[in-house]
Amino acid sequence: MFLSEKTPLLAVDIGTHSVKLAQISGSKNNFELMNFSIMPLKEGCIVDGVIQQPDEVVDTLEKMIKVEKIDTKYAVASIAGEAVIIKKIRVPLMTEDELAENIKNEAEQYIPFDIDDVSIDFQILNTRDSGSDEDQKEGTMEILLVAVQRDIIDSRIDILYDAGLRPAIIDLDVFAMVNAFELGADLNAREQEAIAVIDLGESFTHLNIMQSGLTAYTRDIPFGGSQCTSKLMSKFDLPYKEIAKLKFGVIPPEIKSEDVVEVIVKSFDKILNEVQKSFEFFSTTSNNQVDRVLLTGGGALINGVDGLFSHHLETPVEILNPMKAIKVNKRKFDQDAIEAMGPLSTVAIGLAARRFDYQ
Repeated sequence: MFLSEKTPLLAVDIGTHSVKLAQISGSKNNFELMNFSIMPLKEGCIVDGVIQQPDEVVDTLEKMIKVEKIDTKYAVASIAGEAVIIKKIRVPLMTEDELAENIKNEAEQYIPFDIDDVSIDFQILNTRDSGSDEDQKEGTMEILLVAVQRDIIDSRIDILYDAGLRPAIIDLDVFAMVNAFELGADLNAREQEAIAVIDLGESFTHLNIMQSGLTAYTRDIPFGGSQCTSKLMSKFDLPYKEIAKLKFGVIPPEIKSEDVVEVIVKSFDKILNEVQKSFEFFSTTSNNQVDRVLLTGGGALINGVDGLFSHHLETPVEILNPMKAIKVNKRKFDQDAIEAMGPLSTVAIGLAARRFDYQ
């Protein structure tokens, strides 16, 4: 399939509880939002990143395409979860073509799945003789290895085809997050700064640490906002929809706000501990510290979550809202709604930006 950079793409972000669609146009520092919509999915449609009820997902996607009057057939989507392996590894020094021929042999020892059941890609990070004395003697290079189980990719592709779309790109959530961040970032301003982008999703917490504009460390932590929801349901006798509202500060008068806050804070303990471990691993392996944290995703909408992370990680924390880097037509979109949904849009906007980097 050949697509020019002028070919319009529809970004499709299929999450645990909703589907988001996005389209942007323009060029660097002059992007404009063309389409953005979000529609909830029924409980159980997506479980731990795996599509369990494909017909429901397809039906939701078809409705959104119709309502938004989407006229392009080409789509970009993404995947995440335990079926995705991303590792920084060292391999013998070779050309990119040679590596493409040998990547299966180099990757097999790092992948806990049958090598024939995964799709593999890589990015060469550097070709300098660095690392241990043995590395320097033999001549090695550092690459970012990506492996994804084929059946997970196929399930996303099937959804797109069944909804009348043609998949052009299947990306990863953690890389889409970086694309969204880069829309408004001046990466040359603080070149050596290590920035951690953390997507607080419902089933997963996606972590990507960038340095000098490149991914230095990435991890999908296999739990997310559902931990908070479960603990609130255990504490308070309320319907699911009312429990969800508690997370965002809508508290009935018969419930003490401090009790809600206490449950929410405790529900993040496990996530914070895993993020802290990841930061420590990054520090040990790179001799660098994380300088700044950007939170995004549904969990970033919880009041005070930035302060909670900053206190625990002892690192400055901000909320990432990619909509702030994009022109939004006030006559076409509700500004308050777009602003409120900003952290939820990160993966979708990051995917939409892929149409500008085919080269």
